[in-house]
Amino acid sequence: MHTNTLFLMLFVSLILGLVGLLIFLWGLKGKQFSDEKKMLESLLYDGPDDLNLAKQEEELKKKKG
Repeated sequence: MHTNTLFLMLFVSLILGLVGLLIFLWGLKGKQFSDEKKMLESLLYDGPDDLNLAKQEEELKKKKG
């Protein structure tokens, strides 16, 4: 294999890795991976009325904070 090909492959892989890392960090900053509370809190509510009430309470918290 030619050294030019190796350098090109190395450069492309580093760029792709950097792009993947930036997308992952962007997702962390945007709180894309913070679903653990939603899943645990959903176990506490049984009926549709309880879920609607929980949604209203969450919206109030967002407005306040």
